[in-house]
Amino acid sequence: MKAPKFPSYDEAVNCKKKKSQNLLSKEEWQALEEERKQKERDKGKRFAGNRRKDVTIAFRTNRKDRELIFKKITMSGLSRQDYMTNAILNAPIKVFATRNVIDNCKNELKEILSELKRVKQYGELDAGYRHELKMITEIIEAAIQEKSL
Repeated sequence: MKAPKFPSYDEAVNCKKKKSQNLLSKEEWQALEEERKQKERDKGKRFAGNRRKDVTIAFRTNRKDRELIFKKITMSGLSRQDYMTNAILNAPIKVFATRNVIDNCKNELKEILSELKRVKQYGELDAGYRHELKMITEIIEAAIQEKSL
């Protein structure tokens, strides 16, 4: 077995000089670091609507309903996740106006009222409050229709 070949003094010195030439300036390094951080932040945003999908929702059903659900999913051509998400988010809200529903709506409306007062002062409405306001409006409209029937 041969012994490893060690570089000569001149080769070692020249090698160090070459390495020092490849070093980045502080600004270049900061730009690369910022780009890496941005890629890390964008890692979970490749999904539709820039939503991170890191939460699991599970529910129980009987075998017959499960088979019907999976048949519908198969016929839709969507993945289970996409089908369930679309079905739940785009389904009309059917309201059973119990005291708890009314109290929850009141509490949400109080928060939205404080947000609307802030909007009046500053001129911008948080997207989360816009979505909640839309949902509460749908609930109230459904409750009014149910009451009129």
